[in-house]
Amino acid sequence: MISLRCWLLPGFLFCVLPAHASSSCFDFSQKSTKLLHAAPAKFEAGKNPSSFGTDSKNNDWGQVSGTVNKPILQLYEKLQDPKTIRNSNNTHVEISNTETKDYLKLIRQQITIKPVFFITVEWQEDWAFSLREGTPEKPASIVVSYQKTDGTSHIKHLCGNILLQSLSPTTTGVYLYEEVQADRRSAEDVVNGITGTLRTLRE
Repeated sequence: MISLRCWLLPGFLFCVLPAHASSSCFDFSQKSTKLLHAAPAKFEAGKNPSSFGTDSKNNDWGQVSGTVNKPILQLYEKLQDPKTIRNSNNTHVEISNTETKDYLKLIRQQITIKPVFFITVEWQEDWAFSLREGTPEKPASIVVSYQKTDGTSHIKHLCGNILLQSLSPTTTGVYLYEEVQADRRSAEDVVNGITGTLRTLRE
């Protein structure tokens, strides 16, 4: 059951889901290229292998991989745009950048969703973009890691990785993994969501 904090304001009822501390998967105070799940040994054009399930901690997880006919730097830039992950009209994201020597980028996202007009769901995610191989100007591999750090009790746990692997100057292998423990969200929902992100990266 989801508990709400509500206020009766002139003309309407306003409700906010309470905050909930989240278990972390990463320590962004130091460089990390940790993958929560092993990436495929190779990426094959025209194939998008995926799987999903529920782990022993009751986290629903999903993974998908494929190739994208775009340079790795173009996908790196695209993943910094929250609309690549969240393109719903009822979603608002505020971004702040953190100065860092360990990462290509370290970003905090404040996310607000209004699924219905009188309910607001808010949470915070930290996103780290880490150079795994190559140079910042010519990366061969980039690991993107993210996790929920604060906010709604509707999402008890949320962590994920996106691996970008340069296959050629115009082709990138992409692997996405996410694990979630949230109300009204299944493992199939998780894999469908990250498959949608892969589709967006190809646009």
